Amino acid sequence: MQIKVNNQLVNSFKGARVKDVVLQYSRETYREVIRGQKVVRDHQGVRLGLSGRLADHSELTIAEI
Repeated sequence: MQIKVNNQLVNSFKGARVKDVVLQYSRETYREVIRGQKVVRDHQGVRLGLSGRLADHSELTIAEI
């Protein structure tokens, strides 16, 4: 699967969760999400939990709260 994270393409496996893709994007960013310093949102601006599943060609934005 290909997921866009902050306009950067991340290749992941079928059935990947938000956590998997964020970790592939950046371990430091993942830590910031865990600490509550950053939030993950989908292309509509809806906040996502780390356990949510993603579809191919999903688009995520990770930003400071």
